[in-house]
Amino acid sequence: MAEEIKAEGICLRSVEYGESDRIITLLTDEWGKLTVRAKGVSSPKSKLRHAAIPFSFGEYILAVKGEYYTLKSFDYKDAFTAISDDLTRYFVGAAALEIADKLTEERVSVSAELARLLRLMLSLCYDGGGVAEFLVYLLDMLRLAGYRVSSGEYTAGRDPKYFVFDLEEGCFRASVLRSGYAVKMTAPSVRLLAAYAEGERAEGDPIVFAEVFAVLSQYVKGKTGKNLRALFELSDLLRNGARG
Repeated sequence: MAEEIKAEGICLRSVEYGESDRIITLLTDEWGKLTVRAKGVSSPKSKLRHAAIPFSFGEYILAVKGEYYTLKSFDYKDAFTAISDDLTRYFVGAAALEIADKLTEERVSVSAELARLLRLMLSLCYDGGGVAEFLVYLLDMLRLAGYRVSSGEYTAGRDPKYFVFDLEEGCFRASVLRSGYAVKMTAPSVRLLAAYAEGERAEGDPIVFAEVFAVLSQYVKGKTGKNLRALFELSDLLRNGARG
């Protein structure tokens, strides 16, 4: 008989498997990130279909056999449905789930990462949070994954046009030190990212946040080899919305 475990967590990703099953990725408090087979949940009659929808948060009961996990039951707590009321918040939420997935490892303790993700979801749903809170979350997740972003050689009051963002070191360097693995950013984007990297806030319009997110997605790609597709989509949404 398979062992059973109880895990409080949030569904990060869900993909079809066979006719009615789904493979879901959970970020859990005690067991870390888990890949779970959810049998029959694609059926409209399934009592567990909500457990296999991204953003669903609650208590999962899983059967464990070797390294394989199967969904047995789900006690719903929240699905953060208010996020979908606003397109930008929805894309922010989707990007947050993807970052939690791409920047964590299977079956490794992620209590801090889960806490930050839930804090962001609560902010997006109930406190009017948006791209500013998401940038704080993204930088926190990068730090926890060992890819801390800092202001580097840039300090407030200096002319941002003389600095580039070093995609290897995750910080700003004087442009004369450009090594070929760095990107030039607009002055408002330099100021914004440098401030947030040091735990401060700065004003920025959607275009500025879009540029910062695009640069950080390049940074993640260079360090991990993983594409953050949802982050690119969020950047595009912010640019197109500002222009429209």
